[in-house]
Amino acid sequence: MEERYTHFTPVKAWKPYHSRFDPCPPIGVKFYRTPPNLYMFFQPPNLEQFSPQEALMRGTLWKPLYDYYENPYRERKS
Repeated sequence: MEERYTHFTPVKAWKPYHSRFDPCPPIGVKFYRTPPNLYMFFQPPNLEQFSPQEALMRGTLWKPLYDYYENPYRERKS
């Protein structure tokens, strides 16, 4: 049962339907993120915590619930 929950990604993508009769150009692929708490059924005891100062900066006290947001539409520099 554990195996089916280990293969997830917080970044999801979908392509909106575009009809050939639609006068607007197609949008393309859209991206969205899902928070880590969707994949945690209950909060286990003794989760690792950030320091109070770092928790205020990151928006959560618990390290497993932190998810860094990276804009998928921004150009990446190589």
